[in-house]
Amino acid sequence: MIFMPKTTRFAITLLCFWLLCGFSSSPPVDNRIVGLWQSADNDLRVEVYRQNGQYNARIVWFLCENNDPLMADHRDTENPDPALRSRSWLGLNTLEKLTYRGNSEWSGGTVYDPNTGHTFEATVRLLSANQLIARGYWKLPVLGRNLTFNRVGASCGSAAESSLQK
Repeated sequence: MIFMPKTTRFAITLLCFWLLCGFSSSPPVDNRIVGLWQSADNDLRVEVYRQNGQYNARIVWFLCENNDPLMADHRDTENPDPALRSRSWLGLNTLEKLTYRGNSEWSGGTVYDPNTGHTFEATVRLLSANQLIARGYWKLPVLGRNLTFNRVGASCGSAAESSLQK
C-alpha cells in the first residue's frame, strides 16, 4: 500500500470527481434552452435551436380555432414589410439572435409577434431544466410581457400532462 497524505488523497479524489462530471454527455450550459417548448397555455410550440453561436426559435405548431384557417394557411399578413406578408407562420422565426449572458439568461435578441407584426427586444430566462420564461419588451424590460414555456417530452412528463396537474 502506498502512503499518501490526506490532502493528496483529497486532491486526487476531487480531480477524479471533476473529470467524471466534467466529461459527461450533458450539453454545454448555454445550450440548455435548445429543444422543443410548448407555451403554458398549450397553444404554441416552438423549436429553439442554435445557429452561428446565437439562439433562435421557430414556430412548429399552434392552436387553430374552429373558424380559423388551417395552420399551413396562416400567413404573416401583419408584417410591416410587404415582401414578407406571404410567408407561412409554420417555420417562422419568432425569436432571433439571443446570446447566452450567464446566470441562465439569454438576451440581446428580438421576438417577433406575427399577430401584430411588431418586433420587440427579448430576454429568455431558464427557470428549471423544463421551464423557461421569454420576455418581449419595448425599450425597457419593465415595458413588456412574459410567456412561460414548458419543455416538450421532458422526463418529468409532457407539457400537456403538467398543465393537467395544476
